[in-house]
Amino acid sequence: MAGLRINPQVGLLEALESAQLLERKFTASANNLANVDTPGFKADGLTFREVLMKKIGPKYQKAFKETVPYLNSEQGFLEPTHNPLHFSIVGEGFFKVQTPQGIAYTRAGNFTLDAERRLVTPQGYPVLANGAPVIIDPGMAAEGLVTMENLKLRVSPDGLLSIDGTEIARLDVVTFDDFSKLKKLGENLYISEGAQEMMPLNYEVRQGFVEKSNVNPIKEMVNLIEIQRTFESVQRTIRGLDEASEKLIETARR
Repeated sequence: MAGLRINPQVGLLEALESAQLLERKFTASANNLANVDTPGFKADGLTFREVLMKKIGPKYQKAFKETVPYLNSEQGFLEPTHNPLHFSIVGEGFFKVQTPQGIAYTRAGNFTLDAERRLVTPQGYPVLANGAPVIIDPGMAAEGLVTMENLKLRVSPDGLLSIDGTEIARLDVVTFDDFSKLKKLGENLYISEGAQEMMPLNYEVRQGFVEKSNVNPIKEMVNLIEIQRTFESVQRTIRGLDEASEKLIETARR
């Protein structure tokens, strides 16, 4: 067939790139599954832009040229805990917390009190209200087990905290103009990498509930199977292109 020229090296590079991107997607799905029981966890996703490689014989081999990461912001199930220190956000928004690295954000509202009676995350990071840590007056809570009855802390749907009817502060709940600029910090926290804070328009803070992870385990298992199958297909393509490249080299040496 005169005029047909194939460059296996080009196809090989594209196939290798596809394998790397598939590995990234596999890692994201595996991490989602690992956090299926993590309060407030939001699933990560990657979308591929698919292109066609050069024609190889009678077929075209599909390749993946780039990935677009995104955060699945779907609402997680609200689990009642009846703990007055537990809060959940219905709708958009994140709680602001103070970490040693600076301001961070979380959807996980399974808060507690530290030795200084500050409202903190499970890691001990202060939860912010009006830009400052929330301090619960020791006189407002009975010693021992904290319950709705002996802790007179209440929160309104817009995040206004009150103790025994006296307003003390409003929880800092914010959203962002671009979720793609949020980076996961670990410990169920996010930091902003250029995303601008905004006042959420549609949200409600609920007390005595914790938002569960929004990971769909069945969907993630299906994703892992599909990724594995696609990865195996790409591996076969890589082997075929590698063999074609070797044949071209042998032909050129003759």
